[in-house]
Amino acid sequence: MTATDTAAAPLRHYAGLLAIELDPQHADPTGKPPAPLTVAAAAALANHLAKDLDRILDGISHMGLIMPGALYDQTEILRPGLPLLQALAELYGNRSHRAEFTPDLMALGADQGFFPVPAINPLRRPGSGPLLLLPFCFLGPDPDIARLARVMEDTLLQNGEVSPATGAAVRQAFGLTALNVSFATVGDLCALLRTQLDANGFLPLWELLEHTWFERSGVRSVVLDAGNRYLVAEDHAHTLFYTFNDWAQFGPGRALPPAELSEGYAEWTRAHRQYSMALEAYGLHVRQVLANPGLEEALTTADGAAALAAFREIPCLSGDYLVERIFHNDSENPERQVLMTHQATPELGTLAYTITTLDADGRLARLEHHYPLRSQGLQTIIDQWVQRCADQGAERRVLHPGRLLYSENGRSLRAATDADPPAAAERVH
Repeated sequence: MTATDTAAAPLRHYAGLLAIELDPQHADPTGKPPAPLTVAAAAALANHLAKDLDRILDGISHMGLIMPGALYDQTEILRPGLPLLQALAELYGNRSHRAEFTPDLMALGADQGFFPVPAINPLRRPGSGPLLLLPFCFLGPDPDIARLARVMEDTLLQNGEVSPATGAAVRQAFGLTALNVSFATVGDLCALLRTQLDANGFLPLWELLEHTWFERSGVRSVVLDAGNRYLVAEDHAHTLFYTFNDWAQFGPGRALPPAELSEGYAEWTRAHRQYSMALEAYGLHVRQVLANPGLEEALTTADGAAALAAFREIPCLSGDYLVERIFHNDSENPERQVLMTHQATPELGTLAYTITTLDADGRLARLEHHYPLRSQGLQTIIDQWVQRCADQGAERRVLHPGRLLYSENGRSLRAATDADPPAAAERVH
């Protein structure tokens, strides 16, 4: 609950949600959510919803109420500071210029297909189902909102099923086949997500997200079973990125026996991708820094504030991919042969490319590992080396062993050799 300034006096707001559970038998899992409603359609739907809320909450005529005629997925609602809900409350306050508070029902429509206020425009991302949400905000004096909030949290989820007329109006307005249409609070949505994440082993992710949604003070940090470390403060998440060599030599995999390094690094990479993607989906800025032994040691002993300071001292990784240079011959002799070893697992796909190049005399010119940092990074790596070989007239060979290749003694990635049975091989001139 936050304050909203009006010309008369500060108002308070409290948000709720209309939750629409789509029928998976009739919903396109890759389809986009429907476009926002027109002004007329939004007003008609808002009247239906307001009547139901008046019945369920034992009277809301003394409260201001604002509703957009649009649907959002939960990652658009649950973002650091809940900005969409704040924007709705501010829109109501900005249009309330009376000397005394007079409750209104404000319905927001979009005759051009989008709202003139970017903060409330739905993203309409493909695959947003199966739960779509229509948010709304009550506004009024502090005591009234406090009482309403208690009633909503105590009863809205249990008694929040919409009337048959409202359910039909929602389905018709948005053209959806819905299994269930009911009201809930933001707290109810959070509790549902927490249960889902906990059931799937992602409770630490919930702890990070909840800290930012409600703008908790200080730093929240978690260390996963795979050794991944995340710190969140405000709307930023900080984490370490390990190359295989770093992970195996001084990082979370340093104590594992050599035979377990491949499986261990794959587990770390899986968690890194899952958590980073989820945090970004919920609106956090994920800041990756390259791990080093000093930082690794500092983070094991520092408290939250000191750990955050240690992270911020190191420039974050930028660009689509990371190059780990192991050897580079400073000779000006051009590279004539390029061997690319595709370091991958069947489940995760590409983890890195090991690049070795030879000059015309067959001497090693370069040994590097290229790690994609973003989804587009893999194609960027491939395109760069295709172009480089074309420019230099070098032969390019790509080997796909179908697994991570590494030296057990050196605990470091290595290039494929003829002794390694490949899953596939490609030769391009």
